[in-house]
Amino acid sequence: MESGNYEFSSSQNSLIKQLADKMRFVSFFLIGLGVLAAIDGVAALTREGFGNIVLGVSQIIIGLWTQKAAFSFQRIVDTEGNDIENLMGALGELRKLYTLQYWLYIIALIFVAIAVVLGIFLGIASVSK
Repeated sequence: MESGNYEFSSSQNSLIKQLADKMRFVSFFLIGLGVLAAIDGVAALTREGFGNIVLGVSQIIIGLWTQKAAFSFQRIVDTEGNDIENLMGALGELRKLYTLQYWLYIIALIFVAIAVVLGIFLGIASVSK
């Protein structure tokens, strides 16, 4: 059987559709939260506000990439004759999304580690005075 001609069964398509629907909901939620956080950050225009802008923009980007992945999974259900190719495309989009999140979390952990080290260092420096 050629991979290009494989078709998922109706129960498999139902499962994939449910996944796409839930991913789409999550994407809208993330985009909405991102917009609200960014607006809050712009309104505050402080150091905390800048953090909210960064958080908001990253949430919006993650939401948009989640939406793109959801669309790719929905394409499996909506088309015929290319289920495996569409599945591989959807998995590629999902990999991109999680790669983005992976690097954002690594960067966040680095900043947290720097903040902890600076906090300890500055705390020790102020005690010794």
